[in-house]
Amino acid sequence: MPNLKGKVAIITGAAAARGIGFNAAKVLSEYGASIVLSDLKQDDLAEGEKPELEKRVEELQAGGAEAAWCSLDVSSEDDIEACAAFAIESFGGVDILFNNAGVTIGYGPVIETEKENWDLQFAVHVTGPVLLAKAVIPSMRERGGGSIINNSTVWAFNAHEGAAIYGSTKLAITNATKVIAIEHGPENIRCNAIAAGPIRTDLQDRRVERDSAFYGITEDEARARLAEPVALKRVGEPREFGEVVAFLASDMSSFITGATIPMDGGEQGGL
Repeated sequence: MPNLKGKVAIITGAAAARGIGFNAAKVLSEYGASIVLSDLKQDDLAEGEKPELEKRVEELQAGGAEAAWCSLDVSSEDDIEACAAFAIESFGGVDILFNNAGVTIGYGPVIETEKENWDLQFAVHVTGPVLLAKAVIPSMRERGGGSIINNSTVWAFNAHEGAAIYGSTKLAITNATKVIAIEHGPENIRCNAIAAGPIRTDLQDRRVERDSAFYGITEDEARARLAEPVALKRVGEPREFGEVVAFLASDMSSFITGATIPMDGGEQGGL
């Protein structure tokens, strides 16, 4: 069992109750970590309504965890520096960074892609995670090491029709993962990526909607397509992803760095 007592984790893209980020936070907190949840600022709140991040933090606190939240646009360097400073001020430092925030805007044929969608996805999936790593590495260095975990995808290695932007950005962060691992290994700072297959989240539901429209099939048919290329013949659950994050965050993976761990149920190229 991973032991994360005394560790502090920043998790991006963590506002969705069914999302990978929040479910990873629950797992890490159960193993003893203090958690800083982050996601985009909500500007459309009704009077008296709590931000989703605050609700997620209250859920963690109800389970006995130490947790806090900060608004974070990972495409903003100012936000990144402020969030890192907030985590250090709140809990004394940072030991774990899970770069989970993601966007899928711009799905479609290459010839129809637009530059702003390329720019946004690279900002969120590549530049932001690297700048977040840059922001927390000094604290990790002071604390004797740390673990950076980047959310990649099997689509980084298996080209998928309509996903040129998404796959390209995820391949880029997978390469950056190796570089960070090489450069900071002597400081006991490890960096790994998780190559996810289909996971049952709100984001997956949006993929089902996109696939339905893109291929001209029903949403039920689109859901069935997700599991077809998977050896286990099912999609993964967010908590299963969270357990892999906890493994990579803990000393159980102390000799693993620069790796990309498949978390895809045995997806064989797929659709």
